[in-house]
Parts: sequence; structure tokens; C-alpha cells
Amino acid sequence: MRRPAVDNGLMTNIAGHHSQSEIERKYDVEEGASVPDLSAVDGIASVETREPVDLEAVYYDTDNLDLAVRRIVVRRRTGGGDAGWHIKKPAAEGRTELHWPLGNDTGTVPDALLEPISAWVRGRELTPIARISTRRTAIHLLDADGNGVVEIADDEVAATDVRRGGERSWREWEVELLDGAPDTEDGRTALLDQIEGLIAEAGAHPSSSVAKIARALGADSLTEVLPEDHPGAVSANTPDQTGGDASAVVVGAIRNLVNDLEQTDPAARADEPDAVHRMRTIVRRLRSVLAAYRSLFDRDVTENLRHRLGTLGTALGNARDIEVQATRAEALLDELGQPQAAARARLVDGTRDRYTRAHRHLTTVLSSPEYFRLLDDLDEFVVHPPLTDDAATSAKKLVKRVLAREIRRVQKRADAVAGASGDVESQLHEVRKAGRRLRYAAEAAEAARAGRSPSAAAAGERIQDTLGAHRDCVLFSAHLSQTAGRAEAAGEKTAIYTSLSELSARSGTAALAESTSALEDVRNLR
Repeated sequence: MRRPAVDNGLMTNIAGHHSQSEIERKYDVEEGASVPDLSAVDGIASVETREPVDLEAVYYDTDNLDLAVRRIVVRRRTGGGDAGWHIKKPAAEGRTELHWPLGNDTGTVPDALLEPISAWVRGRELTPIARISTRRTAIHLLDADGNGVVEIADDEVAATDVRRGGERSWREWEVELLDGAPDTEDGRTALLDQIEGLIAEAGAHPSSSVAKIARALGADSLTEVLPEDHPGAVSANTPDQTGGDASAVVVGAIRNLVNDLEQTDPAARADEPDAVHRMRTIVRRLRSVLAAYRSLFDRDVTENLRHRLGTLGTALGNARDIEVQATRAEALLDELGQPQAAARARLVDGTRDRYTRAHRHLTTVLSSPEYFRLLDDLDEFVVHPPLTDDAATSAKKLVKRVLAREIRRVQKRADAVAGASGDVESQLHEVRKAGRRLRYAAEAAEAARAGRSPSAAAAGERIQDTLGAHRDCVLFSAHLSQTAGRAEAAGEKTAIYTSLSELSARSGTAALAESTSALEDVRNLR
């Protein structure tokens, strides 16, 4: 389905490329088969057969097929209306396609194309794995207004496995939805089902391989062509997440978080809305789960991973904290409802300039060898976890023990605040971190159905949210004070900064008051 991957407008153009969604079904057919008359398909007013075109495509991957394991395709195609460099990635429905212009003819993968897949390529070289030649005859099904609804691509394919040798040829039909297809998933499914019924009568049957590249490599699925020792392959030593052992639950939770981290990487690089925040949260979750369930694993390994994740989290946090400052300043200025151009220029525009610099540094971190090796080691960890004897403990028993310890940790830090005479804000921050760890430890264990984990997660989240809101206000007040000092030195009026500080302080006081009942929720956990 050739639709924008983000909205219902035109195809998105970002950093020299555009993206679109692809929803299609593939069918194997015998030589001599003919596409049947599809003019009776619901919503179709006419059928248009295009002149045949010749397509040539070279497919790329790392030596270890790091893209294939994740069902990601990179190719350079010539011929037809979509000549260029393409990335195809799995999506909730169908696949997402990213397109770049052909550029030079050296065959070297462009740097811009590497950005959305850096979390999987990790600095390794992409080289050809297959060449595919396709003779395509396209048949378009049009609605009453002449809009394309469906394309039937009748393909005669010849493929060469570049690395291992071998040639294969076959014929297939691709049924792909176009812009005029129904707007609902149910409608799209019904349309595809109706077409499938008609072409089945002509001898078509669902393809044994979901992608041309897989068939070119002699497999039904991309994952079937992986080296046996690939970290992305299923290992006999990987705990079964559906089992009752603690390792099954916790390693499964870590596996999901590592996958989330890799999936969020492209959006964080591109600075898509909220992506840096999401990635930072995933890093915090990983660190919390590794700490809370440390008895399951070799301590040296988990501490090493937590330290390196902490370094990544710092780069993410530096950018995110500046972003929060700009957002908070804009909201409070709007709340005051006064035209304060000078203050807005400093607090909003100037802060966003600082964010741009912080994000630029973040992208450097996300392109570093240290980050790529961290991802490698996280993948290795979930495939071959360094388990201790505690791994055989029942999930419910371990979760109960861990959550009890994390609850005590929150209570102990809260008690320290009550008796504190020094830096109370630092003490409150420690309580917040303890609440956050309690939350993430409980959420990671929910698959174990360990009784109180949902209530423990909710209590930890309340502490995290209330004390987090309080801390944001404290940090913002300090930011206002520094900015007011610079404004005064420049001869600007500074009364606005006092008003903003008062608004922020009121919000911080309310959040701190609410944290009292949140802490009481933790004390009431049994």
C-alpha cells in the first residue's frame, strides 16, 4: 500500500528520503498462468494493464546478515517508477519503505541510508548478497475517479546468490494496495481476500517465501539463512519466556527492552517527537531490571552493562532535560498570558538552540563504536545469559523476594529524608530513583503473575511521577535564576522571571505534597 508512513498527506520527505507504507500479498504461479479478469472486484470501475518494465536490484547486508535476522531489506533498484535505494522494515500492518535517489553508480551504500539502520548494522560494512532481475507487468485496478486501488504485479524473476553462488528463477504475483484502497484495516483485508479468491481460481497460491531476497538465497524466510552462531538466532540455551523459572520471566523482559531500544534508535537519531524521551526511559528500565534481578546473573556482567547503559543514559538525559526546560517555559509563559518577547527568546528559542547542540552530541554517541558494542553485548546477553544458581528459582518466589527488597529500599530512603538536615533535594531524588526501580522491577515481572506486582508497579510509578515533577520544578527554578542573571546583565527587565519562578514553585510544592500519599501507598504494600 503506497501511503505515507506517518499521516494521510503526501509522502513524507525527511533528510533527503521519503517513506511510505506497503501492504501486499505474494503468490506463486505456474508458467503460462494469466491474471484473471478482476473488474468485478468491489469498488473497481476499470482495469489498466501497463507495458512491461525490467527491474534490476542488488540487495545488501553485513557478512553476518544482521539485517536479514530482523527482516530488514536494503536494495539498490534501477528501472521502473521507484528506482533508487530502498529500505524495507516490518510494520504493524505490512511494511514501511524508505526511498532515496540513486545517486552515483558506485554501488556503495550512501551514509544517509545507514542512519535508520545503524542500530543493526553497527558500523559493519554492507556488501551485495543477491542480484535480482524482474520482468514486471503491472495491472492497475482503478475506482470510478480513476484512482489506483490495487496493483497486480506479474513478475518473472531471475536471482543470483552473490556470496554462495547459485541461480534461481520463478514466477510470482504481488497484490499491493495503492492510495485508493479502503481506509480501514478491515476494509483492506476484505479487498485482499476477495482478490485472493479470484486469482486462486487461476492457479495462484500464497507464496512459500515472503520476500524475493529470501528465495534468492534459497530459503522461505530471511531468518532461515542465518549463521548458526548469529546472536539474533534462537538459541537452545535461551530461557523459554513461557516457563515458570525466574530466568524465563526476567530474560524475556530484558529481551523485549533490548528490542525496544533498537527499534527506538532510528526515531531518536531523527529527533522525532518524544523519541529521545522514550529511548531514555528504555535505558532506565534496562538498568533497573538488571539491578533488581542481579542475583540471577553474573554480577560482573550486569554491572558492566549497567555502567555502559548509564553513559548512554547521560547523553540522552542531557538532551531530554533541556527539551523539558523549553517545553515548561513555553507552557508557563502562555499561562501568564503576557507578551514577553525577550524572556521567550531566552527561555524557549535559546533553550531549543541548546537542545539542538545536545542532540547533535547524542547522535555522535549513537554512532560510536562503544554504543555499537553495547548493543552487541546486550544481544549476546539475552541469547546466552550468564545465569547463576538462582535462575532455577520459581518466578513467583523470586519476584516476591525482589519486590519486598525494593519496597524496603524505598522506605529506607524515605525515612532518611525525614531525618535529613542537609541536602534534602538530593535525598528526595534518591527516593524517586528507588520508586522508579520498584516500578520497573514490578512491571518486568508481571508475566509471572506474582500477586502484588501490579500494585507495586503503580505505587512506584506514583513516587516516580510526583517526585519527578517536584524535581523538574526545582531544576527549572535554578534555570530561571541563571537566565534572569544573564538577562539583567544585558539590561533586560527581569520581573517576568520572578513570576515564572512563583508559578513553578507552586507546582513543585503541590507535587511534593502528593508524594506523601504516594509513599504511604508503598508502606501499605504487603
